[in-house]
Amino acid sequence: MVALLVAAVMMVSAASASEIALPVAWNVTFSPEENSKFDAVAGTADGGYIVLGSTLTGSGEDLLLVKTDGRGNEIWTERFPGMAAASVAETADGGYIVAGYNATAGQDQNAARQGSSLLIRTDAAGKEEWRQVLQNEKVSVVRPTADGGYVITGWLWDLPGSANDTTAVITKTDGNGTPTWSRTFPGAAANTGIVTADGGYVIGGTKSPFTYDLGDAFLIRLDAGGNTLWEKNYAVPVIFDVEETGKGGFVYSGNFWYGLVDAKGEEVWLRNMEGLAGYAVALRPAGGYMIAGTDIRSGEAFAFGTDGDGIVRWKTTIPGARVYAADSAPGGYVLAGIRQVPPAMGAAWLAGLEEAPASTPAAPGFGAIAAGAALLLLLLAGRTRRE
Repeated sequence: MVALLVAAVMMVSAASASEIALPVAWNVTFSPEENSKFDAVAGTADGGYIVLGSTLTGSGEDLLLVKTDGRGNEIWTERFPGMAAASVAETADGGYIVAGYNATAGQDQNAARQGSSLLIRTDAAGKEEWRQVLQNEKVSVVRPTADGGYVITGWLWDLPGSANDTTAVITKTDGNGTPTWSRTFPGAAANTGIVTADGGYVIGGTKSPFTYDLGDAFLIRLDAGGNTLWEKNYAVPVIFDVEETGKGGFVYSGNFWYGLVDAKGEEVWLRNMEGLAGYAVALRPAGGYMIAGTDIRSGEAFAFGTDGDGIVRWKTTIPGARVYAADSAPGGYVLAGIRQVPPAMGAAWLAGLEEAPASTPAAPGFGAIAAGAALLLLLLAGRTRRE
C-alpha cells in the first residue's frame, strides 16, 4: 500500500512538472514586410542582444545584423548583401564578430555543394571594419578567444567524386581574421563549437550532414593549440549545439535527443525528445539546462528546462513560430527565429522567457509531494493504531 502511494505521489509530481510553462514576457517581429528570419542571438554587456539573420531579396539573401535592448526593441540594423546568416558574438571592446556564408547546390540536392564564408568585424554601431573570405567553407559558429582572435567552426565542401561530402574544420585566427592554424576531420560536418574554460575547444556535429543517420553525432575536444584530446561518437543522429557545464562536462542538443557527457566525453545520461529539433542549449541559473528549438511535427517553437539529470521541469510552446537559436538572459532566456505573419510571410522574431531566480529543480510538483507525504504519514499512523 505504501509503495503504491509513493508511486502515485511521484506520478502526480511528474505530471505537475510537465504542465508548468514559463511566461513569454515579450516578443518582437522585425521586417514584417519581408521574408526574414533570425539564426543567431547573443547577449551583450549592456543587457541587450545582438541578433543575426537574413532576408530574402530578388537576387538572393541579405544578412541582417540587429542590435536590441533587453526587451527586443530595435536600436539599429545593418545589412550585408549576398550572404546567409551563421553566427554572431560581441567582442571584448564592444564590437561584433559576424559569420555568414553563400552556397550553391549541386545537381543532387544531397550531394557535395560549393560556396564560401565571410568573417566580418564591426564596431559597436555595426559598421564594418574588415572582412575575411573563407573559400570553400561553410561556417557554423564564430567565437572570440582570450588573445583577441577568433575561432571558427564549420565544414569544407569536398569536391564531387571525393570519398566524403564534407570535412569538418576548426580554424583559429588572429585579431584581423587571418588564420594561424586549422584542423580538419574528414567525413564529418561541424554544426557547433565553443571555447572551453581552459582555453581549448569543443566542436560537435554529425558524420552524415545531409541524412542525419543514427549514431553519427560526435564531439571532439582540442587543446589551445588545436591538438585533439579526444573524439567521441554518440548514439544520436546529430548535435546542433553544445555548452560547457560548471563541472567541466558538456551538455548537447540535437534532433530528438539531448545529453550530458563528462570532461572526457563519456556519456553521463541521454534523453529522448521525439519529434523535437533542439537547435540551442543553455545553462539554467538555478541548475540544469534549457533546450530550445522547433517541433518538427507541428512546426511550433518550444523551450523546456531540465534539472541536472535532464528531467524536464517546465515546457513552453509558441504556436506560429520557430526557434533557431537561444541564449540565457537576465531573469530568463531569449529565443530567436521566425514568426508567421499573415497571409504567407515570415518575419524575423525575438521572444523573452522569464524564469524567476528563486525557481529550482525541486519547485515543480512541490505541492503534490507535500500533500502525498502528509497522506503517507496519516496512513502510517492509522496502520499503527490498528496494529
